Amino acid sequence: MVADMGSRPMLQEMVLKIEADERSNILDRRELQRLRDRKSTLPESPAELRARLQAAFHGLAADSPGFGAVLARIVPEFHVYLVRLCDGGHPLPRARVRLDLTGILPEARLVAGLDGLLTQTLTIDLFDRPPQRERIRAEAVAFEKRGMEQREIARKLSEPATQAAVFNALDLDRRMKDLGLASPYLFLTAPPEDYPKLRRHKNAKYRFESLQDYQPPTP
Repeated sequence: MVADMGSRPMLQEMVLKIEADERSNILDRRELQRLRDRKSTLPESPAELRARLQAAFHGLAADSPGFGAVLARIVPEFHVYLVRLCDGGHPLPRARVRLDLTGILPEARLVAGLDGLLTQTLTIDLFDRPPQRERIRAEAVAFEKRGMEQREIARKLSEPATQAAVFNALDLDRRMKDLGLASPYLFLTAPPEDYPKLRRHKNAKYRFESLQDYQPPTP
């Protein structure tokens, strides 16, 4: 049929696309029929689901193509971005991950609503631990509400801290409340202007372009 179109490339392209869509639809229908005909083997408990997940990775080295293929099925989206405490400091890496366990349980898609139970979006901190002023912030605020002075708070904290660290923690909490934030971290969309270690973007020769159609995560 394509040969009959002669030198009309636009029509040829349209026909080729239609034929490719038809082949894709046939494959999709065959896969759906195969899943319908197959006896359901859905896990009956979280423990069984965990065992199924462990079995999918069993015997695969972390740097092997097989491991990566399984991981891509259950983590179809993985965005890494930077955050920073609202009072300044170093940018810190954070990830937004979409976990989809239907990647190892394709038959779950045939049960209405089950795929939603097996899919979740998670936020993961990729840094070892928060800066000290954030680690002690909630505890320091609680002691301050009881009328304690900062030096006394420093002695009462569950981790060793100086009076200056307590001051910074309380100041961070006030800054966070002034900005109306539920979390002290701010999502960075560009290098901070007040961060001296990041200055390459100020060079006239520097140019940054995101990938085409890339949509940054919403933290």
